[in-house]
Amino acid sequence: MKKDKLKILHIITVAGGGAFTGTYRLHTSLLNHGVDSQILVRDLPIKSKFKNVTAIDQSESKSGIVSRLLFKFGIASSSIQKRMSFLKGKKGNYEALSFPFSDFDITKTQAYQDCDIVHLHWVANFLDYESFFKLCKKPVVITLRDLFPLQGVFHYSADVAANKDEFGLLEEKMKLLKTEAIKNFKYPIEVVGISKWITELSQNSDVHGHLTHQTIHNCINVNNYCLFDKNALREEFNISKDYFVISFVSDGVSFNRKGIDMVVEAVNGLDIAEPIVVLTVGGGIPPVFPFKINHRHLGRRSQEDLNKIYGVSDAFIFPSREEAFGNVMIEAMACGVPVIGTPVGGLLDVIKSGFNGVFAEEVSSDGLKNAIKNFMKMKENFNSTQIRKYIQENFSESVAAEKYLEVYHSLIEKN
Repeated sequence: MKKDKLKILHIITVAGGGAFTGTYRLHTSLLNHGVDSQILVRDLPIKSKFKNVTAIDQSESKSGIVSRLLFKFGIASSSIQKRMSFLKGKKGNYEALSFPFSDFDITKTQAYQDCDIVHLHWVANFLDYESFFKLCKKPVVITLRDLFPLQGVFHYSADVAANKDEFGLLEEKMKLLKTEAIKNFKYPIEVVGISKWITELSQNSDVHGHLTHQTIHNCINVNNYCLFDKNALREEFNISKDYFVISFVSDGVSFNRKGIDMVVEAVNGLDIAEPIVVLTVGGGIPPVFPFKINHRHLGRRSQEDLNKIYGVSDAFIFPSREEAFGNVMIEAMACGVPVIGTPVGGLLDVIKSGFNGVFAEEVSSDGLKNAIKNFMKMKENFNSTQIRKYIQENFSESVAAEKYLEVYHSLIEKN
């Protein structure tokens, strides 16, 4: 293995969730390419087995006795105090809300001092925009894993629209803070979208519109997945071979953005003779299907279990209303399973209708119902081996690593 002398520091808030999965897969790929890759997080699970992932020293936080005393006099100095002040009296309906400030100075860490490039991922409530872009003296890569870097406090466009009256001024104020911080940065920045959709939004945004962009999709180690004997899995899951099996996977199954409500309505409205089993996986409140629907909610599962759940399925359903990419989509395809998806975000980059899945014509329960019916008519046409090969050729870790290495070396030359 040829060793690359670059030292990359990835910044992400939490060592968990879909954004971290995408980050860690890239990090692992860079390590395999001989790159000195490190990840710095704010929160790290106890007994973490992640390689080259460390948590920032919590004692370095700026919050303390002084900030608590100032807060008694109405002066918010710590991030939690600022958050409380900005949100006081406000009520809204949203999936996620964060702020572009923090009590940590990443530039004081040894990891920052040692690196050549700082690579920002999902940094909400960890990166302090004003101080970081003022103090950082190294090239920066920003990978867009949701819309928070382009917006003020919300992570998804639907949340901005739904809370415009209550949070409109705060949203614009925080977006302006980000815009000014990045505009005054003196070193090279490259923005990477994980789908064409999010890249285009960034190119047209106030925050990133003046920066250089490109799209590099999330990656996967296909060797961690396999083509299963579906009949053997049906016996293991105690599912008859006569059933049509659909699986749905999400960290939060009850999030409106993920669209499980549309799946419930779509499956309930199907007028077909073939019996259906719906398998749902993830945290949160389990969905409630009509009594006539054979539904099993399996809760949170290990990756090994997930692979079998994909493998036992005739189709993986991905009904998102908004999605930057979708790691579970390429995981299912790495197991040779076609995807029924809505025509949004990163799904448009991955699903090739008739080859590795089908699209709903619209983001609705009727759109999904018709897509399921169309899929069932053509389900014998899908080739599991070819679907898996497509993921290997287009979304492997080596493909992503080589593209990012080009970005890194380009920034070093510019610097």
